[in-house]
Amino acid sequence: MPAIAVVGAQWGDEAKGKVVHHLCRAAGLCVRFNGGANAGHTVEDVWGTARLHLVPSGALHRGCRGVIGHGVALDPWGLERELGELMVQGRPEPNLYLSERAHLVLPHHRSREEAEGVADRIGTTRRGIGPAYEDRVARRGLRLADLADERLLREHLSRSAAGTGFPGDRDRIAAELLQFRDRFSDRIGDARDRIARALADGAEVVFEGAQGTLLDLDLGTYPYVTSSTTTVHGIGWGTGVRVNLTRVIGVTKAYTTRVGEGPFPTEDRGTVGEHLRERGGEYGATTGRPRRCGWLDLVALRYAHAVNGFTSLALTKLDVLSGLDEVAVAVAYRIGGQLVEEFPAAAEELARATPVYERLPGWDEDIAGAHDFAALPAPARGLVRWIEDAVGVPVELIGTGPGAQAIVERGAG
Repeated sequence: MPAIAVVGAQWGDEAKGKVVHHLCRAAGLCVRFNGGANAGHTVEDVWGTARLHLVPSGALHRGCRGVIGHGVALDPWGLERELGELMVQGRPEPNLYLSERAHLVLPHHRSREEAEGVADRIGTTRRGIGPAYEDRVARRGLRLADLADERLLREHLSRSAAGTGFPGDRDRIAAELLQFRDRFSDRIGDARDRIARALADGAEVVFEGAQGTLLDLDLGTYPYVTSSTTTVHGIGWGTGVRVNLTRVIGVTKAYTTRVGEGPFPTEDRGTVGEHLRERGGEYGATTGRPRRCGWLDLVALRYAHAVNGFTSLALTKLDVLSGLDEVAVAVAYRIGGQLVEEFPAAAEELARATPVYERLPGWDEDIAGAHDFAALPAPARGLVRWIEDAVGVPVELIGTGPGAQAIVERGAG
């Protein structure tokens, strides 16, 4: 049975949640392996709109169990709020399993991020993810498994309080963490073993990445990146399982967006950018911030493919391009008078890049909700095929709207 990875091919917000939810209709497990509540995966289905930050998107299906691997920075309060919001919609409670090795995001992580000014300097989501990962690497973090020892928990909170900016009552925080442990006691354990056994038993497993390739801590536009491994390589890092993937699906919008600071060569600050933002509803699911918008960047997309080895692409939000006279795609950069076709490693160099565009015809027809590739306007079909040829990867899925059914399936290649 297939082991499928779904990875963002841009700066996040590519509609991975929609793609994962679609793929998990017959899956046994849906595994989150990186990031934390800074993720914002949106799923629209018969129950309504679910904005997921920690719950794996596939776990909204009754038959699919969600697993939160040890690579995820887990906010216990955030997870409980998220589950409560899903219950208000009348949904069945997602079937979750949490790695006992997952590090916890605590209240002082959020306050530390604010005090250090990281949120303003880099443009983070202010969820405390970076400081939690920092404590993990410095070997001073608190893991789910540590909640089994109340003495250890209280000592940890006392040490943390010795620094600056520790918010709230330590006794209350300790009590709430112990209550979380008790409520989830039958769902906390060895997630690595759970995933490995499912794969050995032939279950279909979907690995859901958070953020996107260009936000990877090492391979992204450093320092304007997140604090985890967002590429396909993060699966082993965040689960402890060596996986023989049968499919690696790169998710990319038909245009490009970015939230927060950092270089963005194809950003359009004029009418095109406004068209994409308003028609695409480009406001962050986690922060509500308006996203920066621009044309599709083929240099970046080819780089994401080189890093991850995509077997296919999911091209989302194709419907947003309706109504444009032409569609531009960046095929190269000019940097310092030189034509560049490779994605630069230095953010400073990328910031000096001027995109070289190829322009294709647009279309007026509204394709929202379309299911049939042959029924799409000829220019839309032409754009899809042009992207396939330019990247060298087939487009397997095409998103034509936010709804779970607004998708065109073209096969895996």
